Amino acid sequence: MENELSADYTIDDGYTPAQVPTAHMHPATAFFFGAWYSFVLASAMSGGVKYLHPETPAAHGILQSIAWAIGSGIAIAVASRLARSHRFSVGVGSTLVSASAWGALLYFLRNDLDGAVAESIFGYSISVRTFLIGFALLILIVGLASAFFGATSRNDEELTTRLLLVPSGHWFWLWIAGFAWVSMFPIIAYYFWLQLATALYSVIHPSLWFQVGSGLFLGFIGIVALFKGIEISLRAVSDKSSYGAIVWKRMAMFLVGTVLLASLVSPFLLNLDIDRMKDMPASLGAHPWWIL
Repeated sequence: MENELSADYTIDDGYTPAQVPTAHMHPATAFFFGAWYSFVLASAMSGGVKYLHPETPAAHGILQSIAWAIGSGIAIAVASRLARSHRFSVGVGSTLVSASAWGALLYFLRNDLDGAVAESIFGYSISVRTFLIGFALLILIVGLASAFFGATSRNDEELTTRLLLVPSGHWFWLWIAGFAWVSMFPIIAYYFWLQLATALYSVIHPSLWFQVGSGLFLGFIGIVALFKGIEISLRAVSDKSSYGAIVWKRMAMFLVGTVLLASLVSPFLLNLDIDRMKDMPASLGAHPWWIL
């Protein structure tokens, strides 16, 4: 009699059963996942921006707001992708919950809405009312775009393959690791900005062309460590046959990926390279070139 495999498995190149990534999260569960993770990942992105400017957090409120919206969008895209049906509706629902939270905040702050926020836009001061309305609209726009992206992605896309294999129950605690992973994204973005800025500055200053140590790219190694750590962690959670199919080894590899690589090695190398680039003898008047 021929052996039969369930619809959730196929034969890989090594002639062994391999699990097929399929969305398996109930739409209602995916909706709550999106609502909760949109707050968690938005906080992570905003916290990453705040980490870059610890001495002047109030002066980068708009940048933190943009990061917040992007973090929320990441969560909504993942929630839409994990839902086994009604994907776009799940994303829209999660987006409305997130935007409504800021609408409620607008209501509770109605006595102070005419006050100005600490940061100005192009030299113009904006009120709390304008800021919150714009923030809510930004979350709504990013959320709807993310819902569409998550709803239209395919099962065979490498970006979401590992996510689809994670059992639904694990998402109740994976937000802790997700916060650590996503909080690194603003640091990576800032690192790329510094690489671009230093490259452009070096081009117009020949004295820096052959400066010793200017070619170090420890930050890129840190980025590789971050995404490798995420991949190792997700594999340990999603694949029961990984790392010898031994539970304690899978737990150990998850900790290696999230704690060692993503939370220690990656930020250490990124910060080391960021500090090196900041020490480059360059400035534009009284305003350091490396400040956004």
